[in-house]
Amino acid sequence: MKIIVTGAGGFLGAAVCRAALAAGHSVVAVARRPDPERLRGLGGRDGALTQCLLDVTDSAAVEHLFGQERPDVVVHAAWAGLSRAERDGPDQLRQLEAWCRLMQAAARAGVRKVVGIGSQAEYGQTVGRTDEATLPQPNSMYGATKVSAGLLGQRLAAEAGIGFAWLRLFAIYGPGDNPNWLIPSILATLARGESPRLTAGTQLVDYLYIDDAAEAVLAVATRPAATGIFNLASGAPVSVRAIVEGLRDHVQPGATLDFGTVPFAPGQPMHIEGAVDRLSQATGWTPRTALAAGLALTLEHFDGALASRRGDIRASARPVRSI
Repeated sequence: MKIIVTGAGGFLGAAVCRAALAAGHSVVAVARRPDPERLRGLGGRDGALTQCLLDVTDSAAVEHLFGQERPDVVVHAAWAGLSRAERDGPDQLRQLEAWCRLMQAAARAGVRKVVGIGSQAEYGQTVGRTDEATLPQPNSMYGATKVSAGLLGQRLAAEAGIGFAWLRLFAIYGPGDNPNWLIPSILATLARGESPRLTAGTQLVDYLYIDDAAEAVLAVATRPAATGIFNLASGAPVSVRAIVEGLRDHVQPGATLDFGTVPFAPGQPMHIEGAVDRLSQATGWTPRTALAAGLALTLEHFDGALASRRGDIRASARPVRSI
């Protein structure tokens, strides 16, 4: 099967490429920047991976790519404006328009199925276990445009007679995560010998290991009957305090953590939990990586990256001979 993955330079997009190649599929990895670090060293049989530089808001380029490659499935993991500062920005509407044009290009290219990556932000302020029947009440432009993208995607796919699935992604973590998200930022702060500024840490969050998330996306992409809206989560919430203490015990055992020095933001969700029953029933997928194991793999990667950086620093600090 040939799969186009947009956003292939991103955390989830790159992981989906890895999972698809490992499963024997051909992958066209679409990214905005040349040679994204996350795509370096990808395996797969010879000729199975094609990398393409393309901005998905360039609809003419998307149309040309789809017509040239004629993929079986498109996984759309590209979406700009994910930072807190950008979530209410005007680029959200630009992303929505690009998504609709991508759906139309997929239909014209004879794509059999499109899988879009949505967000927990579509639900807005959640309290406790949330399933797909929960009424979306987004409280940001990002959440609102993601809701709209899912609904418009369903309509456009139905008109074109192609398969469609929309995955509402909760929190993911693991090696290669964005450095400004919770786990890597806490690790970096502790590694500098500093104490992170923390809330009380009593909020419950639903974290899914990156490889499990990628396997779920691939399971939906390759099963024609897996259509509609699905939550993509672990279904097993854990407190922020427990996560931070686990990281501290690895990086700075015994260090004092100043929980409660930062107040909760207004409207801070205190219990985020995604129900994944529908996803499991449709695909047979269940998360395989327990949080402790996933954090151990993340820490192993962090330690390796830190050792590499220290080696680079030592190499650059060698004395220079005067001439």
